[in-house]
Amino acid sequence: MCKLVETIRACVTPTSRPAVNISGGIDSAIVLHHLAEKCKEPIHTYTVAFSGQDNELAQGKELAEHYGTTHHEVIITKLLSRYSEILAFMDKPRFNLWPFYVAEQQSKDGIENVYIGEGGDEHFGGYWYKKTVSYPEQWAHLFTYVDPTYRAIYSHFNINLHAPLHPSNLRFTVTYPYYDWDQEKKHLREAYRNILPDFVLDRRKSPGKKDYWVIWKQELQQYFPN
Repeated sequence: MCKLVETIRACVTPTSRPAVNISGGIDSAIVLHHLAEKCKEPIHTYTVAFSGQDNELAQGKELAEHYGTTHHEVIITKLLSRYSEILAFMDKPRFNLWPFYVAEQQSKDGIENVYIGEGGDEHFGGYWYKKTVSYPEQWAHLFTYVDPTYRAIYSHFNINLHAPLHPSNLRFTVTYPYYDWDQEKKHLREAYRNILPDFVLDRRKSPGKKDYWVIWKQELQQYFPN
């Protein structure tokens, strides 16, 4: 397990004016932990939430306080109002454009490098709530939807994007048979016991789903009144 930690640690490289997008989950916590180990500059952290919905603000704040970061909360009140503006610099229509609002705030704050935890779920089996979806499908989702959106958005704001757990950096994968979906990153949690705080390791991953009924009531309904 020590070798696993050292392998991941080697993928986190300190940079200037850094920030980490955190949810309070284990992936972003690992990235933040290793960056805090190596970085001599103050670290900023950001947690995003959608207005009127369940969120991870409390978990993000708890993690930020543990590592003593300069923490920011980005509350998206109108998710769809600027989609036409965002899609103008996308290569094709995309739905997962919420990182734009975080990146925009980070640009205003003078952040030059942003770290994300994408790839951790696919490597270590974090989708306990998606038992009907195969791991190849999850990898395809990462490469097809998540990656291009993040790259386009952060390129738009001239911010360097770092994904230490992404397969382009972490060059191995742990695969699981179909009956082991709910192991919830067991190997990763065991490796980081006594390294990460227990409140991260003992917390079950949130599904992180947006409530589209709330979005309908807050925004979409005005576009389709009849």
